[in-house]
Amino acid sequence: MRRKNILAIAFGLAICAGALPLLAAFYISRERAFNLERQHLADYAEWTLQRGDLNVSRARTALNLLASEHRQACSADDVVRLQQVTTDTLSVEEIAITHNGRLICNSWGLARGEAVLTGEATLLSGGYALRLHGGGLSVPSSDMIVISKGDYHALLKRERLVDVLRDTPMLLGIATLSGRLIVVSGEADPGLVARLVREEITGINDGNVFASRRGKDFVAFAISSRSVVDWRTGSELWTLIPIGVGISLALIALIVWLSRQRLSLAGELATGIRRQEFLAYYQPIIELSTGRCIGAEALIRWQKPDGTWISPDLFIPFAEQNGMIGQVTAIMIRKVISNMTQALTEHRDMHVAINISPQDVETGEFLTHINDAIEGVNVQPEQIWLEVTERGFVHGDVARATLEKAGNAGHVIAIDDFGTGYSSLSQLESLPVTVLKIDKSFVDAIGQDAVTSVVTPHIIEMAHSLKLKMVAEGIETAEQERMLRQSGVQYGQGWLYAKALPFEEFMAFYEKRNAATQDNELGSAESGASSDFSPLNG
Repeated sequence: MRRKNILAIAFGLAICAGALPLLAAFYISRERAFNLERQHLADYAEWTLQRGDLNVSRARTALNLLASEHRQACSADDVVRLQQVTTDTLSVEEIAITHNGRLICNSWGLARGEAVLTGEATLLSGGYALRLHGGGLSVPSSDMIVISKGDYHALLKRERLVDVLRDTPMLLGIATLSGRLIVVSGEADPGLVARLVREEITGINDGNVFASRRGKDFVAFAISSRSVVDWRTGSELWTLIPIGVGISLALIALIVWLSRQRLSLAGELATGIRRQEFLAYYQPIIELSTGRCIGAEALIRWQKPDGTWISPDLFIPFAEQNGMIGQVTAIMIRKVISNMTQALTEHRDMHVAINISPQDVETGEFLTHINDAIEGVNVQPEQIWLEVTERGFVHGDVARATLEKAGNAGHVIAIDDFGTGYSSLSQLESLPVTVLKIDKSFVDAIGQDAVTSVVTPHIIEMAHSLKLKMVAEGIETAEQERMLRQSGVQYGQGWLYAKALPFEEFMAFYEKRNAATQDNELGSAESGASSDFSPLNG
C-alpha cells in the first residue's frame, strides 16, 4: 500500500473517528431523552391515578359517614350536617340526598325544584357509582362528577382528579376502566386518548410522547409534546458530547499513530532492504527414526541498527501487501546460501528449506536468485528445499508452472502449513510436491480431546498414500514425537529440539547432536557384537 493510499485511508478514518462518536453521542442522547420522558410521563400517570383515587376515596368516606348516621329526612339538622361534612371533606363541593331518584336536599338546603338523578352510572369497586355532568343534581353541571352510594351523593369538580403539580408541559387525564373519559387537562388527540384509555402503554408517535397506568377503578394518562424530548436531548448532550469529543480525539490520535507506524514501517522496510538488515536463523529439522539433525528451515529475522527487532508477523505481511516481498526473498536467499555453502558441501545429506511467498510463486523470480546464488559453488539443487504455503496455490496454473520449473531444476518442493489454507487432495496430486509439512496446530492436538486431533491421522494417512515425506512442525513434547514417529512421520522440528538459531549456534547444535547420535549407534552396535560372542553362542 503506497504512501498516498495510506494517507487517504487515514484521512477517511480520521473523519469517521471524529464524526461517529459525536453522532453516537447525539443518538444516545436522543434515545435517553425519549426513555427519560416516557418514564417521566409514566410516573405522572401513576401520580394522577393516585390523585384521582384519593379524591374519590375522600368522597366515599363522607358518604359512608352520612349513611351510618341515617340522615335521610332532610331536617334542618340534616342540612346542617351535610354542610359540615362538605366543609370537612377536602375536594367535595356538595353533598346531596335523593329519594327514588328525586333530589330532596343538599348542602345548600332543601330542594327548590324538580331535580332528578340522571346520567348513566358507572359502577366502581365497593358498591359505589360514578356519573358525569353533575348527575342532574347540580347547576351548572358540566364540570362536576357525582360519586354515589345509595341515596347519598358527593359532587366533585373534574379538575380535582388531575390536580397534580407538573414540572414540564404535559396533559393529564383520567377515565373509567370502561373507557368513559372523565377529564383531560387540555386539548388532546381523541384517537390517542382512546388508545391510552384502552390499554396500559408508554410510547412515542409523530407528535407526542405518552404513558398510561391502570388502577382498580380508573385509568390515568399523561401526554407531552416531542419538543420536550428536544429539550431533554439538549440536556443529555451537555453530558455526552464531552465524552464523544474525548473518544473522537482518542480515535483520531490512534489513527494518526497507526498511520505514522505504517508510513514509518514502509520507510524502514525500504531502508532495511537497501541496507540488507535481515538475518537468517535456522530451526533444526530432526530425522525422527534416528534423532539425527538432517537440515534446517531458514527463518528470516530483522534487527534494526539500534538493536530493536521487528517481528516477521508484522513486516512479512506488510512486504507482501506493498510489493516488497520479492526483494526480501532475494536477500534471504543470498544470506542462506552464503551461510550454508560450506556446510552443505561438507554434508551432502544436509538440506536447508527456504520459505517462498505466494507472490514469489507467481513471479518465479526466486528461481533466478537461487541459480545465481549456487552458481560456482558446490551446492546441489536438491539440498535447497522450497517451502510454499497453501496460499501459494490459489492461482493453480501459475503455481504449477513455477513449481514444475523448480522441481525440474532439482529442488525439493514442500507444502507448508498443510490443512490451514486452500489446497486440496487433487492439487497435491497435480503439483510437483514431495514433502508435506504438518502444521503446528495439528501437532498440538495430538493426545488432546480436540476437533483437530482426529484430522491429524487423516493427513498422515493421505501423505502416505501419495508417497510424500512429512515434516511435523511445532513438536514440543516427547509424547508428540513418539506418536508421530510411530505413525510414520519421517521428520520433525520444534522447541523439543531447539528454537531457531543463528548460523554458528545451529552448526554447533548440528555437530553435537549428530555426534551424540553416532555414539549411541556405535554403542548399540558394540552391544550387539558382544552378544554374538557370548558363551551362550559358543
